[in-house]
Amino acid sequence: MDDDAVRASFDGRSRVELRPHRVTAAGRQRIEEIAHALGYRLLAVEPNGFYGVRLVFERDEAPHTRRRRELTVARLRAGGPLLPASEPPSPPPPSPPPPAPSSPPVRQRRPGGIPSGPPPPPPVAAPAGPRIPPPPAYPPPPPPPPPVAPGT
Repeated sequence: MDDDAVRASFDGRSRVELRPHRVTAAGRQRIEEIAHALGYRLLAVEPNGFYGVRLVFERDEAPHTRRRRELTVARLRAGGPLLPASEPPSPPPPSPPPPAPSSPPVRQRRPGGIPSGPPPPPPVAAPAGPRIPPPPAYPPPPPPPPPVAPGT
């Protein structure tokens, strides 16, 4: 299979199967390089009878793989080569999360013994009486009737 036929097979589907006719080791490596550049990884190599092997690829959705696929497509649209002269360096891994703030350890009081310091103040009592005013003893009066125009 030539490079254009291999590239056309990797059209964005989630799974691609190739049955290259009597492919050599170098040809198979070239197919895997093209698949890698277009964001696919080799899932399985299965025997295909007298004709050789069946290569099963799966689309990889990792962020650095999607970026590699975007760069390859942009290079092809600009008329550049399918495979770069050298693989661009992968981005550095994300930095680890900052450590969680630690709280000071809680000191346990031992039972017995003499308490240190003055005793705590007593709790403050709530003010006496209800917080919400009570409902009125009778309903409010009805609204006044509307005014009547003279001479009607």
